[in-house]
Amino acid sequence: MRLLLLTALAGIAAASAVSLAQSQPVNPRDKATLCLDGIGVNHAPICHSQTASRFASPPDICSCDGPYRQVDAPYCKAGEKEPADSADYDRARAKAAEHGSSLFGATYKGQSMCVELKR
Repeated sequence: MRLLLLTALAGIAAASAVSLAQSQPVNPRDKATLCLDGIGVNHAPICHSQTASRFASPPDICSCDGPYRQVDAPYCKAGEKEPADSADYDRARAKAAEHGSSLFGATYKGQSMCVELKR
């Protein structure tokens, strides 16, 4: 009985650790919004910015119009490039987004599925 209880607690702790490691950022400006169709092709989201600035900054509010799935993705870190756009990458992105609405922690050929901030 104790072994069963300890095993269950260990499983819950492991699941909690995984969910914390892949949790999404609280600030909406820390993520990009992708609008993916059924095969993973990205379509332009509709975005609105709440700040007036000449400098490039992530949009505040983005949403998908039409039949596209809204997926959050991390912005690439300094010096990091997003994976080259290809049909294989689109399929991998669609598969990664199947189990949730986030690409945080997802990789393609060892490279983060991040999005470059366009300047």
